[in-house]
Amino acid sequence: MKNLIHEKKTSGKKGVTLIELLIVLAIIAITGLSVSFGAAQLLSQSYFNNTVERLVHTLRTAQSYSTSGRGDSVWGVHLDGDTLTLFALGTGTDFATREDPSFDAETPLPSSVTITGWQDIYFDKLRGLPSATPNILIEVLGRSGAISLTTEGAVNRP
Repeated sequence: MKNLIHEKKTSGKKGVTLIELLIVLAIIAITGLSVSFGAAQLLSQSYFNNTVERLVHTLRTAQSYSTSGRGDSVWGVHLDGDTLTLFALGTGTDFATREDPSFDAETPLPSSVTITGWQDIYFDKLRGLPSATPNILIEVLGRSGAISLTTEGAVNRP
């Protein structure tokens, strides 16, 4: 009889209770949410930095081409939707009337990018002075910053 009682005490059911299961699921959910939030922030920062780099690089390239006399032309930058275009003006007066579109170098931008305050920018041949000094606001997935040009052609960035 003594052995039967001892066996009953130790032969209880073993397993996971519903409360333990819910606690584990809650921990997994909280961990997943925090990881996805961090990944979204990282993605937003990456898109923003990449867009700023592309825009600054394109502006500096246009200025460099103008000052070096490449193609004996004024060079400029045009934004149309989600495409940034480096172009040679040639004998034209603006992007629409540029002489030779075959010189164009297009840079695609992510569709999540919003750029405001933009106007076409041309750089003076040999001196590299910009035709305008806009304050360009870039917004990407909730992150924003401004790029501006000085009258001397320096690019200020966030």
